[in-house]
Amino acid sequence: MNKFACLVICTFLPLSVSASLKIATYNIKMYDSAPSSTNKAELKRIISDLGADFLTVQEIVNARSFVKFIKKEFSNYSVHLSKCGGGGRQKIGFVYRSDKFKLTKAYEDKRISSPGNIVGKFGCGRLRPALIGIFSEIKTKRKFVAIGVHLKAGGTSKSYIKRQKQYRILSRIVDELKLADYKNVLLMGDFNTTGFNLMDQDYTNFQNMLKTTETLSSSANLECTSYWSGRNRRDNVEESSVLDHVLYSAKFLKYKKIKSEVHSHCRRAKCEYVSPRTLGKSYNEVSDHCPVSVTFN
Repeated sequence: MNKFACLVICTFLPLSVSASLKIATYNIKMYDSAPSSTNKAELKRIISDLGADFLTVQEIVNARSFVKFIKKEFSNYSVHLSKCGGGGRQKIGFVYRSDKFKLTKAYEDKRISSPGNIVGKFGCGRLRPALIGIFSEIKTKRKFVAIGVHLKAGGTSKSYIKRQKQYRILSRIVDELKLADYKNVLLMGDFNTTGFNLMDQDYTNFQNMLKTTETLSSSANLECTSYWSGRNRRDNVEESSVLDHVLYSAKFLKYKKIKSEVHSHCRRAKCEYVSPRTLGKSYNEVSDHCPVSVTFN
């Protein structure tokens, strides 16, 4: 082998063997909730463009339809959905590449579905539970725990208080997992952090949870993850906000974070205040939220 050939191989070999991991979360607004129907063609495009290895989803109202959709359009992915979904039947789920991950155990922690109350073994609280999945990377055998959440919505003081209780319970869940020797933990989903952009008490409560759980947020430097009608519902202008997060430890599975991204209409509109028409099909026919991802290698 000549020196030039050796130089080429030695230069490009690390790129060919390096592995990356893309983790994402996506609230698919009231998926296939009657009488409306989610635009499947647009949803397929969004998920395909996202290209996540592991995806946590929220607001899956029609579980059977969603499982059928994933099996048909993404046959190399597996699905696990929660049984409980709160009063709105909005289930949480994991969608993951079956060639990369193995789910060994899944359960629902109902402490956050009725903070301060006891929910029976076979009952469901008024809010969504935390969906907890214990996974392992097939290639490395390394284990991690994914916690899918959809916390209390709203920007009122009562909502803030309720979410603060949920933050504390989530911190407790992470502590319990660490005591059980699960060091690699992800918290993912719609945290409904309506005070995030305002940096008010809700923001402070959320930041306290990050400190307690020793995690970082994918959305720390993102300008938005969703859109809503805004305070003036008649001006035909949709406002952006930060509600969705992937929380991860600095040394998650010994990977290093490369970047955080927001996708779909949030990326296209650059988080600016725009009309519903500008946001397009992904906003009007799939979800007001956008996928948020973290890429590691």
